[in-house]
Amino acid sequence: MILITDELCARLLANGATDTDTDHVPVVKLFDPTGPATWLLTELDADGDTLFGLCRPARVWNGAC
Repeated sequence: MILITDELCARLLANGATDTDTDHVPVVKLFDPTGPATWLLTELDADGDTLFGLCRPARVWNGAC
């Protein structure tokens, strides 16, 4: 199953390629259909394997991901 299309992958890579400490707008929203977890992805590292963004493992947004 492909969750991130090539177009979205290109946008994530472009965000990851910037040298500034910019807070990017989320490009992809993933969720767990059987639980409360949600991920908002903003950047993809050049290695193509490391994503950056926010994670909400519970009902409340927190920094403990």
